[in-house]
Amino acid sequence: MIGMEHVGICGKDTKALKDWYVKLFDFKIVYDSQKERPTYFLLMEDGSMIEIYASEDNIDTFNNRKQGIRHIAFSTDDIEKEYKNLVDNNVEIVTDLTTSDKGVSTVFFRDIEGNILHFIYRPEDQKLAP
Repeated sequence: MIGMEHVGICGKDTKALKDWYVKLFDFKIVYDSQKERPTYFLLMEDGSMIEIYASEDNIDTFNNRKQGIRHIAFSTDDIEKEYKNLVDNNVEIVTDLTTSDKGVSTVFFRDIEGNILHFIYRPEDQKLAP
């Protein structure tokens, strides 16, 4: 069996980036390398993780339509609550909360380093996984 263990985010300021994810989404720190530019693993409720590690080169532009991995999607059962949390914390919204005619809701946003993320809510009859 193959499963998704973690997604790596290479960051300019790993401490600040880690703090942002922990504050906004209550992710749990399960690893801290305790180096000058630390690596962290953050655990989500479903058991998957995000790895935050130090970058060697910095880029300043991110576009969701360029080749390569461009966003991370988090599933949620309460997208309105998550959207309110983003707005209340002055998170940059890329695409406002929308709901399709099939009831699938999404909102795209950026973390403090410009990485594109999004929340998605799928009703039971629209879930893609078995």
